Amino acid sequence: MIFIIVICLTIILSIVVTLYILLRKEIKSVENQLRYINKNKTNSRVLLKTGNKNVERLILEINNNIDLKQKTEVNYRKMDLELKESISNISHDLRTPLTSVMGYLQLMEDPNISQFEKNEYMNIIKDRTKSLQMLITSFYDLSRLEGKEYKFNFELINLSNLICDSIASFYNDFTNKGIEPYIDIDENAPSIIGDENAVKRILFNLIQNALKYGESFVSISLKHRDDYIITTFTNEAKNLSEEDSKCLFQRFFTADRTRSGKSTGIGLAITKELVEQMGHEISSELKDGKLSIIIIWKIKNIHK
Repeated sequence: MIFIIVICLTIILSIVVTLYILLRKEIKSVENQLRYINKNKTNSRVLLKTGNKNVERLILEINNNIDLKQKTEVNYRKMDLELKESISNISHDLRTPLTSVMGYLQLMEDPNISQFEKNEYMNIIKDRTKSLQMLITSFYDLSRLEGKEYKFNFELINLSNLICDSIASFYNDFTNKGIEPYIDIDENAPSIIGDENAVKRILFNLIQNALKYGESFVSISLKHRDDYIITTFTNEAKNLSEEDSKCLFQRFFTADRTRSGKSTGIGLAITKELVEQMGHEISSELKDGKLSIIIIWKIKNIHK
């Protein structure tokens, strides 16, 4: 009997020792793989076939953490790249009017120029300074919008009246460019819920954008559809590619690759943030060389 007990204990001890050795090997294998992954920054996962359910669960959690770490690193690199690009674009957009101002100031120091020329240069400097001030304000507003710090004052708004008033304020601009806009406004459309100043800025940005790029054709419409009001701003965009049309609302994006000063690419980004944070929808569509920016205003929208 004692002999049998000794044999049983020996067998049990052998099994325990064997399992312990196997567990140590498995843990060592996991350790070596983790060391390799951390050292080489690869997309590898911990691979190990084992019958131990606890070890399998441990490996699953380790791999989940590896995935999370890699996603975090990718997002960090993306944010770092966006930050560098934003700083570069902001520097360029600020430097352009500043360089112009400094150049005209130097011209005004010339004792041989006439008073008429000095006055002309001063007017240009004032114009460039005003542009610079507007640009800095736009940067500030975009940062507040993206940080959800922009305060809205929601009320019922007659969008038809606002859009007609906005178009009228650009009358001289349309006349100077020789453009007679096609206007189709449903004056009986119901009111929407929104911030009046924000809506005015949206309309200003979109009309200004259409004027800037619409060489001979600009169309502005407002239609009532069920629980929505749809406004569409259309202008010529012969040189705009399909790829570019999908990036119009990105910060600092401009189809002007040389950033010649015609556009900073910030106006439409602000427009998108204002529209969406008021609970409405905005999109763009490029068709037959014409760009349309479409806003779907929800009539029954209640912002909480």
